[in-house]
Amino acid sequence: MTTIKQIAEKLKQAISRRDQKLALDLFRAGLQQSEAEFVGQLRKIGVLRCSNYDFQSQILNSLINETEKTNISQDSQVYFESIKSLLSISRNIQTLFKVLLKEVDYLEIKSYLVAVDSLFWPLYARQAVDSLFWPLDGLQQDRANRYSVCKEELASAFSLYLYHSHDKKVIDKSNINKVNEKRLNDEYYLTKLEDFNKLIFFKESEVLVDSFGYTVTQNDAKIIIKAPDPKFEMSRCLGYRRQSMQEIANSFDSLSELSEITEKYPSILEFSKTYYQKFKDSTFKIIDSPLKRIVMQFHPQSLSKFLDTNSLFLEEEMILKQLETNLFIDFQKVNEIPVSQSLSLFDIIKVQRLFAFMLFVLTEYIDSNNLFKSKLFWRSMPVLQANELKDLLASFLGEQKAKEIFELFTWRLESKKIFDLQTYPFINVEDWILLPLGILTNSDLCRNVLQSTKFRFDSESFEDPIVLEMERCLKPVSSIFETNLKYSFKGIEGEVDVLAVVDNCLFVFECKNSLHPCNLFELRTTYDYIQKAANQLTRFQDLWQQEPFRTYLATKIKTQPHLPSQLCSCIVTGNRMFSGLREEGHSVRPIRELCYIISKGEILLKSYIYDKDPGNKSILIKFKLWKEDQLKAEDLLGYIQEDSLHKCYFNSLSRIEETIKLKNKSLVQESYAFSPERFLEQLVDNFRFTENL
Repeated sequence: MTTIKQIAEKLKQAISRRDQKLALDLFRAGLQQSEAEFVGQLRKIGVLRCSNYDFQSQILNSLINETEKTNISQDSQVYFESIKSLLSISRNIQTLFKVLLKEVDYLEIKSYLVAVDSLFWPLYARQAVDSLFWPLDGLQQDRANRYSVCKEELASAFSLYLYHSHDKKVIDKSNINKVNEKRLNDEYYLTKLEDFNKLIFFKESEVLVDSFGYTVTQNDAKIIIKAPDPKFEMSRCLGYRRQSMQEIANSFDSLSELSEITEKYPSILEFSKTYYQKFKDSTFKIIDSPLKRIVMQFHPQSLSKFLDTNSLFLEEEMILKQLETNLFIDFQKVNEIPVSQSLSLFDIIKVQRLFAFMLFVLTEYIDSNNLFKSKLFWRSMPVLQANELKDLLASFLGEQKAKEIFELFTWRLESKKIFDLQTYPFINVEDWILLPLGILTNSDLCRNVLQSTKFRFDSESFEDPIVLEMERCLKPVSSIFETNLKYSFKGIEGEVDVLAVVDNCLFVFECKNSLHPCNLFELRTTYDYIQKAANQLTRFQDLWQQEPFRTYLATKIKTQPHLPSQLCSCIVTGNRMFSGLREEGHSVRPIRELCYIISKGEILLKSYIYDKDPGNKSILIKFKLWKEDQLKAEDLLGYIQEDSLHKCYFNSLSRIEETIKLKNKSLVQESYAFSPERFLEQLVDNFRFTENL
């Protein structure tokens, strides 16, 4: 008998081949054999996403119409109605897609690439950001200054453009030096990439429906996407916002400590400026063929001591702080543990050092000669032969590591892997490589390498870093504390990551660690972990209702005859996504915040005033979440079960509509924006103000 999974896969193939009769037969068969399982498979492999079929929707519409003749469950009806509503705008999307594909025939790859890369240059950042008050995330800052989408979204749009450019077979080495300076200055390419981003917005809408249960309804010309629960979308938006706020806070902290740490760590930027002043005449020249542009020639002997050192630089110390915060790893692990073949994260940092140096030196030349956005600027993205780049990398990393870096960062036109510019910034066209220095310098290469290689520092370790953090902060205030506690009761087996008794309450925690997600597919991984943790906690919670199980557990951990009957469960995550969400009734909390509440009982707010000199000023505001001077169970219960802090977060969110317009229709996602001012008001109303430093 054909399995449901096989039917779903064959259905996807039939739709791709435009075989409508077979597709209808398979669709009917799947619904008849097992409706719930079949719909689950349709969602899992994206069978009903028209973006998988070049936005063709005719067969998909016929399948949806078939459901009106079939008796199906309410859940399935809601799902198919959402697909139908999305398909109602698919013709507009397909029209845009066809228009963009026609233009791909003559638009040059380098023009698009330098347009995006310039947004990552320090010269652009200097123009865009003059002052900040309160942590303002990059997405909002970019949108406030210039474009309706942020630079990372435009980089993703370029990735989609390049994929379809190759699909049209128009890219060869004749494209890699051509730029259209007039259109670049007119921002034509960025505008076109905003159109490509509309395709991405639609594709992500399909994923929200399939993977997260969002619903879609049609209200006249508006197609509206909504979360299954407002708290779900709130926690998603808040997770991204808080991650961005934390990264900016870390950057400002490092800048505020500049005078102290520059004595210990030299700066790549300052070295680059010194190098430029000393070697500018021999480093730069302007050549005329195949077109007039700036080229750089470096002195390997002068650079080897700088680039080949195993010491950290100022900018790298900031990267390391982020790694320590996000991944719970120290410099020894960064330096010694291979994450891809023989490459450690420190090797990745050293590669980024090389390209940061190249960018900073070129920036000095551009800035000194007032060439930003001139013809020479647009034409001068480095283009190297593949062997030249390998030799350059080998002079600092050795041949083997240079080869591994080249393979790790290179995306070839013939590649079958999904292209992402910030993950694969070496763009290989025949035997040439385009090097977007802004992307290479200002992307999170370490995180992207971990994502692309699927490497986890805790995969072969019995010591979960989140569990260790919990032990550090929670054990000192617990009368009973256990980690990795396995149990087996009446044929039911399970494990509790962290169990602690504080006062008269038992707290159980399931710890799940994953990288901060940068797209919906990575977000799906985080949510899968949360769902798994919820299942584990629910299993334990159900057993806990039985007194014999409580007695069994008390005996197992060799404590008093009875454990407290009051139980509080919590899912602890390594990243900040979905904080404040409840999954099967279990609260989700990020590890750093949870441990700080347990250890200090405080929430800290920092306001920043950016100054052009090194002394960036910050104002630190503290609020106390504990009711007394020491942690009590009621404080932790208030934070976890009663959402004492997260009510303040959620009350600081206001509903917004993220919209893309497509001719006579609009695709709208209901979302939320965070107000720092309102958050401060909430804290003042709910907690004790303690300090203003």
